Amino acid sequence: MIMDELLKDLEKQIKALIDRYEQLKDSNQQLHSGKFLLVREKELLLEKQEKAISQIESLVSKLKTIEVSHE
Repeated sequence: MIMDELLKDLEKQIKALIDRYEQLKDSNQQLHSGKFLLVREKELLLEKQEKAISQIESLVSKLKTIEVSHE
């Protein structure tokens, strides 16, 4: 009788551990997906930043040329 109760309790604990494992596995997968999206978004933002810097540098250069030609 006691052995049956111990086995049922152990089975219940094992099932709880398996459920928790599945939850953590799903959560981990979501975190990895989110990380991938954030890394990609960062790459796109850096590309936009580089383009903006290049455009600003070009405008500054043009303004300097205009300034020199009007002196």
